[in-house]
Amino acid sequence: MMAVTWKMSWRSSHSCSFPCNVKDPLEPQRIRNFRIDHLRSKNACKVLDKIAQRINLSVSELGIAHIATGSEKGIINDTDFGEISGTIYDACQEQGVNAMPGLLYWEGNLIDKKYITGQLSYYSREGNLGVGKICHALLIKTGICGDTIVGTALVNMYAKCGEIHSAMMVFNGMHSVDVASYNCLISGFLGNGMFDEALGFFAEMGVREIRPNHYTYSIMISGCGSVLAIDEGIQLHAHAVKLQYVLNGVVANSLLTLYCKFGMMEDAHSLFQSLPEKNIVSWTAIISGLYQQRAFEKALLQFYLMRQNGLEPNEHTLTIALSCCGGVKQFDNGYALHAQLVKNGMDSGVFVGTAIIDMYTELGQMDNAGKQLQGMGTIASVVSWNALIAGFVHNDKIEEALDSFHKMLVENVPSNEYSFSIILKACSSLPSLSTSKQIHCWVVKANFERNLHIASSLIEAYAKCGNLHDAENVFYQISMPDIVSWNCLVKAYSQHGYFRKALSLFRKMVVEGIKPSSSTFLAVLSSCSHCGIVQEGKELFESMLMNYNIIPEDTHYSCMVDLFSRSGQLEDALDFIKRLPIKPTASIWRPLLAGCRCHSNVQLGEYVAKRILELESHDASVYVTMSNMYFEVGRLADVVKQRELMTLKEVKKEPGYSWMEVKSKTYKFFSGDKTHPQTPEIYDLLEKLMIDFKDTNHDSSNMSAPHTQPGQNHDRKLLYHSEKLAVCFGLLNLPAGTPIRVYKNIRVCSDCHETMKHISKLSKRDVILRDNYRFHHFKQGGCSCGDFW
Repeated sequence: MMAVTWKMSWRSSHSCSFPCNVKDPLEPQRIRNFRIDHLRSKNACKVLDKIAQRINLSVSELGIAHIATGSEKGIINDTDFGEISGTIYDACQEQGVNAMPGLLYWEGNLIDKKYITGQLSYYSREGNLGVGKICHALLIKTGICGDTIVGTALVNMYAKCGEIHSAMMVFNGMHSVDVASYNCLISGFLGNGMFDEALGFFAEMGVREIRPNHYTYSIMISGCGSVLAIDEGIQLHAHAVKLQYVLNGVVANSLLTLYCKFGMMEDAHSLFQSLPEKNIVSWTAIISGLYQQRAFEKALLQFYLMRQNGLEPNEHTLTIALSCCGGVKQFDNGYALHAQLVKNGMDSGVFVGTAIIDMYTELGQMDNAGKQLQGMGTIASVVSWNALIAGFVHNDKIEEALDSFHKMLVENVPSNEYSFSIILKACSSLPSLSTSKQIHCWVVKANFERNLHIASSLIEAYAKCGNLHDAENVFYQISMPDIVSWNCLVKAYSQHGYFRKALSLFRKMVVEGIKPSSSTFLAVLSSCSHCGIVQEGKELFESMLMNYNIIPEDTHYSCMVDLFSRSGQLEDALDFIKRLPIKPTASIWRPLLAGCRCHSNVQLGEYVAKRILELESHDASVYVTMSNMYFEVGRLADVVKQRELMTLKEVKKEPGYSWMEVKSKTYKFFSGDKTHPQTPEIYDLLEKLMIDFKDTNHDSSNMSAPHTQPGQNHDRKLLYHSEKLAVCFGLLNLPAGTPIRVYKNIRVCSDCHETMKHISKLSKRDVILRDNYRFHHFKQGGCSCGDFW
């Protein structure tokens, strides 16, 4: 028996039963007084046997018990059936349909199929499946559900409402089907992510000798694009050529979109040029394809050609053109296009307006981006606000990003998943632990704490703020972590110096069936590098391609060079670089230069420095590293020479600075800084600590100093490094027992590293220092890095 059994059935026990898929068991109580002027029934609704799990409701609750009392075996006369069916009317009204008159003609006349298909189309558009099922139930009684036109409308309704199984049941029960019937079912499969089933029914059309039309090819080709089935798409293109559909606008546009999506721009351009008539969809497809391939200038050229051909862009085309202006970094083009949009009154719509914000953020014009958002007024959506906030983060204007997020909340713009992800990234950049905790509270208040994307952002934010404990808590509260969540915690352990934990978590992830990604291997290779386990690092690197088919990138090669270099295997590192399948980049050479300095191999260091400067002639870190290396081996003349080279080539060294957060306010310190109001107290405390430090026979004469010149007081220079000033400021202003978190923009020197160990022991405070490489957790005179960093 067919599964489409949405009839009401009547039992002698005076109860009305509905199939179990009716969502609201009390819905029948609201069904009353259907206008049934044109409805006659010579047969009553009969009991449908073999219907599993019915929902029963006493007819007395429906107010129609007097009808059931006189019935026998569910047989009801015409008048009574009219009253019963009439109860459906209110349900239709409650679901958004004012009336359903004229479903059937007077007895003996044909059904008005056009009206019925129109009604069913309305239900499918509105997603009003409940009323659609009621209509279907009445149609079943008439016996015309097998009619091709009516059946196709029912297939379309169920398919668009997501009940693809019901759509198939109706399809299989039709007396005859045509191309429209197949199109509706195939479209339903594609809309519900069932590409293989759609392809199967498309093939069946050929078996049944039903010729596909242009719409069939259009939806199938679009489906190929959705599931990245390019081979099937090319075959469909060949079929369309054979049936002479390829120049049909709808089919051609689908093919254009498909080829552009796969970066097959030559094929797309050839097809585009062959079109006798190019409409806005065709132009937009080719412009979008060029944009996706980052061919911004070519995309803009097509945009201007389109306008020369007399076609005005739609919102989608405009957003792409604006994005291209941002991509080419040409302010004049972007500003001119914006001016034209203002002139035509097209700049304040939410889509185009947001695209203008995106364009200005790409151009670094944050003032203009802010003015655009302000000009949009109440039309600005959360997407518009997100674009502005993301722009501030992208342009390293973190405070402005936080201010904008706060304004968005004040103006009651509902934040979404992306809003929180952006602002948490801002917290990571500062980094600000107090702000991260505030954002976490807002996440909970907005019921986003179970969102995997936001949870991963929270893990990263807490980890970068030096709070590994809260990062772990967020991770272990996730019921089913995805690869991004796992990667965030593995990376956090690695950055904080807990390398064994990182490797253990990696193994646990693999055991639980999570396939590692490129980012996973980057984190674990970094862990191997920082704790000096060369053999395990080599095995993991080899397993990337052999076991997981992951092709290493520059960053992985750099990690391997770092692994060999830190362990003193400098010749192995050099041999590894020479055997790479790619041309070594500066980022691959740099770890070897650092290893040369660490192990005092000046000759190899000079060779590596030369290789880096050939690639990036203004890399200040090379000059600084070589200067420090020369200083450490006593070649002071070469130190001066490096300084002179930097001046001659106008190479500027990034000044080192540190910062920390106290009572939600960030304080920044430079080396030898005396601008802070508490400078006397800070310097006094630091000097007392250093006196005690020297009493423990600490010798700073062999410690590294960042690019000092001969003749300077070396010890004095080291004494007032920015991280030391920041830690002393923390000791003066944070409650006893509170961990001191300090962040530095460049690598911590050996002298400061030793000093932090001493301070943690003397003050009985945990000191957490993050430099541009990793975290150091100083506790009771020791460091999490084990003095290997």
